[in-house]
Amino acid sequence: MKKRKKEEELLIAVCVSAMLGAIGFVLMLLEFPVAPIPAAAHLKMDLSDIPALFGAIVYGPVAGVVTEFIKNALELAVKGFGTQMGFGNLMNFTVGCAFVVPFSLVYRSLKKKEKETKGIVLGSIIGFLSIVLIGLGANYVIAPLFFKYFLGVVIDDASLWAAVGTATIINAVKGVLLSIVSVPIIKGIVTRIKGIA
Repeated sequence: MKKRKKEEELLIAVCVSAMLGAIGFVLMLLEFPVAPIPAAAHLKMDLSDIPALFGAIVYGPVAGVVTEFIKNALELAVKGFGTQMGFGNLMNFTVGCAFVVPFSLVYRSLKKKEKETKGIVLGSIIGFLSIVLIGLGANYVIAPLFFKYFLGVVIDDASLWAAVGTATIINAVKGVLLSIVSVPIIKGIVTRIKGIA
């Protein structure tokens, strides 16, 4: 009986993650430029990590990762590799998971101890630090290799640091937005759903 219940819960989690991934993809299409200058036209912000955050809070970090993967896979399938050869999707997946996974682990751990508010605050702080640091590292390490081997472009140090700095600022803003949005998601939706989080 317990095994069947676990299988049913897993099936529900997979179906919900797929649905949230589709919602995340739609939100990804509603991206907006961060800076109104041609040199930074490829740097855009969207709210597509919100469904992944919801999934991770409700069903655990794996659901968040699956949601992030599905939304990026859908965008690649619809838009193709484009001029960045999927680099944007790779970075979106990386920084999305960098926030969603630690936030959900911290929140769910403290929620079990009846410390929901502390879970939101601490989860937001750790998620913010994670998205900034992992985003910085990923942009510094992956970007030069990606552009060199996929686009045939060698990035000099000055350009690399400028790009990494800009991306880090964007990731920091995204971390703050996700932290702010997490409060109504948890307080308004998640806590009303029985038996989760």
